[in-house]
Amino acid sequence: MEKEHNKYDISYRQMLTRLPKLYKFMAKYKWLILVLAFFDVISNMIITLPPLVIQYSVDEIIPLKDIFSLNIFFTAVTILFIVFSGLFLGHIYIRWHLQYNIRKDIREKLFNALLLKSPIFYSKRVSGEITSRMNNDVGSVSYLASDAFFDFFNAFLKIFFSLTMLFYLSWKITVAILILIGLQYIFVTIVMNFFKKYRKRTSEKWGRLLGFLQEILSNIKIVMAFGNENYEAARHLKKSRDFIKDSISLGITNRMFEVVATIFWHAFYVTIIVYGIKLLTGTEITLGILLAFVMLVRNLFEPIFELSGTMIFVISAFVSIDRIYEYIEYPDELVVADKPEKTDCTKGEIEFSDVEFRYEKDKEKIALNGVSLKIEDGQSVAIVGPSGAGKSTIVNLVLRFYDPESGTVKFNGSDIKALDIDEYRKNISIVFQDALLFNDTIMNNLKYADLDATKERVEKACRDADIYDFINELPLRFDTVIGERGLKLSGGQRQRLSIARALLKDPKILILDEATASIDSISENVIQEAIEKIMGDRTMIIIAHRLTTIVGVDRIIVMENGKVAETGTHSELLALHGVYHRLWTTQMKENENEIVF
Repeated sequence: MEKEHNKYDISYRQMLTRLPKLYKFMAKYKWLILVLAFFDVISNMIITLPPLVIQYSVDEIIPLKDIFSLNIFFTAVTILFIVFSGLFLGHIYIRWHLQYNIRKDIREKLFNALLLKSPIFYSKRVSGEITSRMNNDVGSVSYLASDAFFDFFNAFLKIFFSLTMLFYLSWKITVAILILIGLQYIFVTIVMNFFKKYRKRTSEKWGRLLGFLQEILSNIKIVMAFGNENYEAARHLKKSRDFIKDSISLGITNRMFEVVATIFWHAFYVTIIVYGIKLLTGTEITLGILLAFVMLVRNLFEPIFELSGTMIFVISAFVSIDRIYEYIEYPDELVVADKPEKTDCTKGEIEFSDVEFRYEKDKEKIALNGVSLKIEDGQSVAIVGPSGAGKSTIVNLVLRFYDPESGTVKFNGSDIKALDIDEYRKNISIVFQDALLFNDTIMNNLKYADLDATKERVEKACRDADIYDFINELPLRFDTVIGERGLKLSGGQRQRLSIARALLKDPKILILDEATASIDSISENVIQEAIEKIMGDRTMIIIAHRLTTIVGVDRIIVMENGKVAETGTHSELLALHGVYHRLWTTQMKENENEIVF
């Protein structure tokens, strides 16, 4: 855990090295930033003048009772504040515009980067952690690129103009104040070191808590089915307590900044009053100068006080820059060809040549061990075998979700690594065991396979998948919203909708990854009839658990322990009395023992 914490540790020097990354998000709006900077310069020049007006009025105008000059000064100050108010309102408008546009740009850049990551990337991370970066870290960096940047710039201007005037009025009092500021910096640095430690812990624990919540809520039926509500509630309580414990420490540390600032606030005024009165009695300064000093010190102290609190969020934001760029710059594990070969889309032939593969999370176990097989164009092939035999791994490699450690996977004679990955995948459609659908209309779910598909093509795909009549019986027909993951439909309806979507792509290769494994026997028969109708002359790869569904395919490949154990037709494999025969016999006995109600 400590190693993970140190991963995002950051010093002041490291903050400076990250400024170029921050500027990448700001460069697009450099003219807006320059306008805001100009507004800040003029505004800070204006707010520095009133103390000098007070000093001149007290020392020169009031003793002489010069009412005419006093009216002129009052009018000038009023005009200045009207100008200041206009600049302030313009600054607020532009600043909000800048912040939300930068936030949009950062989120878009991060989201686009995530869309291009391979499944390998997501297999190493929980979704809650990714959501945390999309939300919390994007917000932190957009704050840094807009609000924090101008808070610091505005504070610098206030400090610069105030110090200039303070030195002009009395260098002795100014030096005493600077000594106090130096002491304040030391205390703030000590408190900030504690804050950095707790900020890292809370950020990481919040990401894990989000991941836990998302996992439990997405599997709520399993939790309820096994009666584990109390168990999960206890787990949530424990994780929440861990997060809250560090959050409390973080909040206390945050408040310590205010305590330190308040102490030094009073120290500043005591110094000015005591030392100022001493200088006043010695005629080194005037009463007007002392009053101006009190006002200017407020202008000097306020930005220092604000920066003490702002630094808390600035540290968080610089940590967030690393977290965002870690995803944006994360190298893709899939090798992308610099000059991809032209993809041959005239047929759908797949060939594995001595392929070996291991999943990184389980390096000790080999998923595919020297697999060689060839699926001819237009051939229907079923891949069967016991759980963990390597069936789904073959599908993952065909889709190029992963690359083999050794050996090659070819499409129409070309190594798929040498092809443009997007062009290659356009030739393949897949229907997963769990129908993956969006909380959208039926039409939009179907057209996800081909955004430009005509209504006629959509309807044809639905007829081929035997779902058209059902859709037309719905009140809103194709405009029906099917709910999250399509839960408003039955399992069989969701699966037929997935098949229709896959067909709309008109692929050269259609993969059915245990498409009937999680539905009832009646729905299975309907889907099986639909599958037989759509086979046609396209290449079909069927991952099957129920062997009765693949009896009529052209060829069956039997996998066992990551290797091709047998290959042949249904009758040929039964005659071998090998792995397939054993699987078939076992399933037939199970079917005979089923009790039908």
